[in-house]
Formats: sequence, structure tokens, C-alpha cells
Amino acid sequence: MNARCNILAAGWVKRLLWLLLLAILPPFAVVEGVQQPMVKVTVMPDTLLVGDRIHCTIAVQHEKGVAVSLEGIDAVALKPFELLSSRHSSSVAASASVEDLFELELALFVSGKQALPPFSVVFREASGGVRGRVSYKPSSSVVVRELTDASMRDIRPIKPPLSPSIPYLLLMPLLLGAFGVGVLVLLLIYFLKRTVRSSAERVDSSQVAQRKLRKLGSSLSAGMPPHECYEELSNIMRSFLETHYRISALEAVTQEIERDLKKLGVAGFESIMNLLKQADLVKFADSRPDVEESRQSLNKATEVIRSTRKSPPPSVE
Repeated sequence: MNARCNILAAGWVKRLLWLLLLAILPPFAVVEGVQQPMVKVTVMPDTLLVGDRIHCTIAVQHEKGVAVSLEGIDAVALKPFELLSSRHSSSVAASASVEDLFELELALFVSGKQALPPFSVVFREASGGVRGRVSYKPSSSVVVRELTDASMRDIRPIKPPLSPSIPYLLLMPLLLGAFGVGVLVLLLIYFLKRTVRSSAERVDSSQVAQRKLRKLGSSLSAGMPPHECYEELSNIMRSFLETHYRISALEAVTQEIERDLKKLGVAGFESIMNLLKQADLVKFADSRPDVEESRQSLNKATEVIRSTRKSPPPSVE
């Protein structure tokens, strides 16, 4: 009788131990010919707002020589979850087994507590044949909160943009500094122009013209063609007239220069005009003076310019 009681007690102990093991271990289905796999599901974060993303990682640890894939991870089976992206990687675990990682990026657009959908782990041989299948239902779930209060029924009006506050106290020194720099630049330009004008007025235009005429005479003696000499003589006289009498002579025609000189009552007016008209004949009428005529014109131009030094230039009204 005691022996029978001991046997019954031992049977109850075994049953209790099996119940404890079943309670502790996750509910894996036994697949024929496949070593019992270990599946671990992690979800981050477990609380989110409508439209946010979650990252679900499924780790499957199994024996070597077996290829692993997931079934039930598609747009229909994942409802109300939306699959955004997935990635699969495999590595050798420390216990000489293989661990496959399936990383899923999901989105939820439904509020409330949502349980992760079930899926199946499929094991295949190297040849591609199915060796076994394990169905798994995760116990994890996520809580999706709404963006606004559930009692709200109307859309809130859009607030107008705020105008930025301008720090005038900080901008005033910058504005005053920029204004001061501008005034200094204008003053510098004014004084530079005044200095250049004063230095130009101190230059004796008669001396400059006589120096050019002497140089032109040397070039004529060295063999310069007479027609080139007359062209250079015209340029020297025009430059002298523009500087000394302050008229537009370099870009003006001979008739315009004659008109301006008449208004000013310039001494030696006829000699100046004869030189300019003779130069025009050489340049435009194909006149060909000889060397002696060219030298006489140079001497006449020198006398005209020398005579102007004795009298100041007339003022232009």
C-alpha cells in the first residue's frame, strides 16, 4: 500500500514538473526532423503615436545546414501593421548554432493596443526542400496613442506666423558704422579727385606740347615719312588745345574746333587753323608734302604754342 502511494506521488511530481516547464518555456511547435528552434521577438518602442514607426527584430537560433525564412510577413497578414522595410542577416552563434535575424520596420495608423501578428518559421534543406515549419504567435504588443484628444471633432485653425523681433539696439551700431564708412569713402574719393585735378593744373601744357614737337622733329630727321609726321602733329596740337583752352578737341572735327576757338578769341587763331587744315589735307585728301614743308609746319606749331605761354588762357563762360 505504501509502495503504491509512493508511485502515485512520484507520478504527480512528474506531472507538476512538466506543467512548470510548459509554463516557463515559450509555446513552440515540435517539428519532425528539426532541432527545437529558439525564437525571440523584440519590439522598440512599445508605445507610439499614430503614424509612427516601430522596429521589430525576430531572432531565430537553429542548427547548421538549414536555411530559414519567414511566412506570414506580407501586407495582408500584417494588418493593421504596414510593412515599410525588411532586412535579413545570418551569423554563427557561440553554441555552434546559426542565428538568423529578421529586422522589420513597421508603421501603425490605428490607435489602441495592437498585438503583433503571428508568423511561421520555415526550415529548408540545402536542396530547397521544406524540412519543417514552426508557427509562432508573439506575446508582445504595442500601444498606439492618438495625436489629439479623442473628444475633439473640429480641426484647429492654423495660427498666423509670428513676426520676428528685430533687435534695433544691436542693429543701430552696425548701421551707423556702415554710414560712417560710406562717408569716409566719399570724402576720400573727393580729395583724390581734387588732388589729381590740382596736379594736372600745375602741369604746363605748353611745355608738354613743345617737348613732343622736339621729339617729332627728331623722328622726322631720322626718316619718318612726312604724312605720318603731319598726323602726329595734328594729335599734338589737338591735345594742347583741349588741355590749355579746355575745349573738346581730340574727338572733335576741325570745324568744331574753329568754332570754339573763335568764341574764346584765341591769339594765333589763324595759324592754329592752318596747321589743322593742312594736317586734314594730308590725312583725308591724299596730299603729299615733302620733308621741308613738314619741318616748317613743326616750327610754326612751336611758335604758336610758345606765344600762348605769354598770355593766360581765356576763361570759358
